[in-house]
Amino acid sequence: MFRLKKKHTVTFKRRRLLHIIYAYSFIVLFFVTIFVFDHYLLTRFSYEIATIFYLIPIIAFASLTFYLFYTSRYSFSKIQQIKAKLRHVILFNQLYVTDKDTNPYKAVTSMKFKIYFQNHSLIIESYPNGAPYTLQPDSLAKKLESALSMNLTDIKHRSPHFVTYEFSVNKPDRIIVNKALLNDFDPLTIPLDSEKDWKFTSIPHALIAGATGSGKTFMIYYLILQFAIRGADIFILDPKRSDLSSLKSSIPNALNRIASTPATMAKILREANDEMNKRYETMFNKTDVELGKNYNHYNLKPIVIVFDEVAAAMEEDKKIAKEIDSYLKQLILKGRQAGIFMILSTQKPNAEAVSTVIRDQIGLRIALGQLSKSGYRMTLGDEWDELPSAETGTGKGFVFLDGEGWTLPRPFEAPYLNFEGLNYRQELYSAMMNNR
Repeated sequence: MFRLKKKHTVTFKRRRLLHIIYAYSFIVLFFVTIFVFDHYLLTRFSYEIATIFYLIPIIAFASLTFYLFYTSRYSFSKIQQIKAKLRHVILFNQLYVTDKDTNPYKAVTSMKFKIYFQNHSLIIESYPNGAPYTLQPDSLAKKLESALSMNLTDIKHRSPHFVTYEFSVNKPDRIIVNKALLNDFDPLTIPLDSEKDWKFTSIPHALIAGATGSGKTFMIYYLILQFAIRGADIFILDPKRSDLSSLKSSIPNALNRIASTPATMAKILREANDEMNKRYETMFNKTDVELGKNYNHYNLKPIVIVFDEVAAAMEEDKKIAKEIDSYLKQLILKGRQAGIFMILSTQKPNAEAVSTVIRDQIGLRIALGQLSKSGYRMTLGDEWDELPSAETGTGKGFVFLDGEGWTLPRPFEAPYLNFEGLNYRQELYSAMMNNR
């Protein structure tokens, strides 16, 4: 991985082919002149002097060739490649102003880019200087993304003077779930890939959207196992009575932890709501209560409720649906500090399935597979104009982590559960039994 220790500046710089031809012609002419003087016009130079004279044009020729190659888009230096590509963006999009009367090849003003690296990202600051060539940030972002062949991950307006574009240098590594991963973990953080982590105590609740075959259920399996090894009490609401209900044999006391009917689902949510209120009374009804502390400080277990296909539950019984929705809102809005976390999933993210009030309080949002633009907006939020370029399909899509300073969702590949190399049911059962 290459790293810049300082910011590099890129502005308008046009290379005239005629000037390059002149430079090479001068070098060749210089060489021919020395040859003529040495062999025909004057007494032959001594060997040492002749060597020096002949080396001058050879070195000049090699130096010019090296410079032109080194500062081109084909350079062996990654930094120079990026700078050359940015100069092409300025040139081809006419992001400069010249004085046509005096010197059309010298810019009066031009777009200025400053580039540097930060963690796993390339940062480009664009300074338009208020000129008429100023582009909308999203329009310039697409041009930069195309020129650099890098995935745009964020656009930030940190200053009125410039806009910051963040590009991913390397694709984050996909997590492969194995015994080593399950034995080495942070109790308050769940890894999503090699670069992203879900700090669920500060960014609570999750929403996972995706059509059938998108990998949504496997993502839920992964989060259930991660919470299980962290000692969480896990409850599953599965109105479809399908994949998640099949975990009954892996979850102790499953009859009270897995619900499929509207009445039993409402019961679990009601009891969770009561437990939340009880915890708040226990934690904060003290004269010496410490400010800013949460359930973890009081050695309370996290409670995780996985609600699969919220829309199906809401449609099955309209009367109980109102009760379910009421409990959902209470747990989503107030559950974080008490250690109660919701994981919601849906095939069709719309206001009927997950209301905007609920969605806006959810910290982790994942969209897998192909969704409509409105589906992406309902899942990931609507504060973006266009999604960055990303591969979508089974287990692939976008993720948005609230509270991380992101302005755009980011490309995401869900962790890989290899059921052939990992006995998922046994691992889940062992984790649940060890934390009883």
